[in-house]
Amino acid sequence: MKTRYGIYAGLVFLAFSTGTAPVHAAGSAADEVRAADDAWLKVYSAKDLDKSVAFFDERGSMLAPNAPIATGKPAVAKAIARDFAAGSVIWHADKAGVARSGDLGYTSGTYKSAFKDSSGRSSVDNGKYLTMWKKQKDGAWKVLFDMFNTDLPPS
Repeated sequence: MKTRYGIYAGLVFLAFSTGTAPVHAAGSAADEVRAADDAWLKVYSAKDLDKSVAFFDERGSMLAPNAPIATGKPAVAKAIARDFAAGSVIWHADKAGVARSGDLGYTSGTYKSAFKDSSGRSSVDNGKYLTMWKKQKDGAWKVLFDMFNTDLPPS
C-alpha cells in the first residue's frame, strides 16, 4: 500500500517541481479545475456511472484504499460502481491549483461517506482526497489520478 501512495506522491511532486508552480489567481485555470471537481461531484452524488466515469482521462486511475489501482475507464467504472453500491459520498475541495504549464492541476479537500459495513450496519467515514487533473486538447479537465483515504483509526 505504501508503494501505491509513494508512486502517487512522486507523480504529484514531479508534476509540480519540474519548472512549474501552482497558480491560484481568481478567474484562472484553478477555478476551471475547481468547477470540474464540483461538476464531477454533482454526477457522482446522483450515482450516474457513465457521467462519473466520463470525468476520467482515458489513462486515468483511481487509487482507493484497500483496493488495487484501477486504471482505464473499464476498471474505474468497476471501482465507482462498487462505491455506488456501498453507499453515498460527498466531498468539498479546499484547494485547487494548476501548474504553470497549464496542463496539470489538482484539487484536494475532505469527504464524508455513508455506507453499510460488512455486517449491514450503517457507518460514516470522514477523510481526505487528492485529485490530479489533466487538461484535454478540447480544454476540458479530466481526472488523471484520484486518491482518497480515511481519517478514522483502523478498526
